[in-house]
Amino acid sequence: MKLDLHTHCFEATSYRAATVEIVGKIIDRIKARGLDGIAVTEHYDKTYGFQVKEIAEKHFPGQVIIIPGQEINVWPVQVVELYLADDVVFRFLAHPGYPGEVTPAVINGLHGIEVENPLHNWHINKQKVREIAEKYNLMLMSDSDAHSLDDIGGAYNEVTVEQLIQKAKGG
Repeated sequence: MKLDLHTHCFEATSYRAATVEIVGKIIDRIKARGLDGIAVTEHYDKTYGFQVKEIAEKHFPGQVIIIPGQEINVWPVQVVELYLADDVVFRFLAHPGYPGEVTPAVINGLHGIEVENPLHNWHINKQKVREIAEKYNLMLMSDSDAHSLDDIGGAYNEVTVEQLIQKAKGG
């Protein structure tokens, strides 16, 4: 599956409430980019992602996968949390190197790390990220960090939701 797991759809739609019309535009963009789905990961707020998922499942059943999540500060870095089935939470380090450096304490409890993020690629030391991922058994992530609808799918992961769940459970 092709999944962009770091998007900011509330911001990307000019801070408009999740309505059938807005979710339809998000879904149209997902499909236009050839994706199977996205995670909606607003800054410090998981409710928008759950609202988008609920509307998508009700009005656009089976068309795309919407994973609710959020991006939070875990100083000195930012972490994305994805809320999966059965209360499983998959956590990954967003745009390593921005705003702060990656330390072993930051890595604790994470399941992945972004190696590709078009919005922040100039901050990411890809060699260092790959070394960290190998050392701590983290999944390498590629995500758009979309802040506009056009940016959705600018980078994506080829992974299944089941693989994310398995990794989050320690697999």
